[in-house]
Amino acid sequence: MKNCLVIVDLQNGFINENTAHLPHKIAEFISSHDCFDSIVATRYCNTSETACFRFGGWKECMSGTLASELVSDITPYVMRSFDKTTYSGLTSEFRNFIKNECFDKMYFCGVNTDCCVLATVFSCYDSVQDCAVISDLCASTLGEEKHRNAIDLLKDNITAERVVGSCNIP
Repeated sequence: MKNCLVIVDLQNGFINENTAHLPHKIAEFISSHDCFDSIVATRYCNTSETACFRFGGWKECMSGTLASELVSDITPYVMRSFDKTTYSGLTSEFRNFIKNECFDKMYFCGVNTDCCVLATVFSCYDSVQDCAVISDLCASTLGEEKHRNAIDLLKDNITAERVVGSCNIP
């Protein structure tokens, strides 16, 4: 079985008191698990043309800034990254990568559970690609309640069996 770990938007600009624990936790998980054929990351690159900028006035994680860079804890493990300007990380480039690599299952972790993780996982599931969310390796910059609500939505919509804890990954 060919597995891929996708680290969603674990960028400097998304690290705060609610997510600060995540980079080290994900790095430790990766270093102790040998079950992934590929480890990739998505990276939100905000520009003046994104919906977040134009409609929400959000000017963080601007493309080319330190805030938009992946956190240093995970960069040694990331084999490839995919830039995006939308909530979903399933860009055409990423879809082609998944198709060409013939992954059996995609595992997702990262930030924000209630936003980009949710959108990316829904897109993956909708494309009929088997996937799972590693719930304890996700977090929300807006806090634990937002994270838990998103996990509940994922359990309801992609099935509870596809929302797993890191202890359940061989």
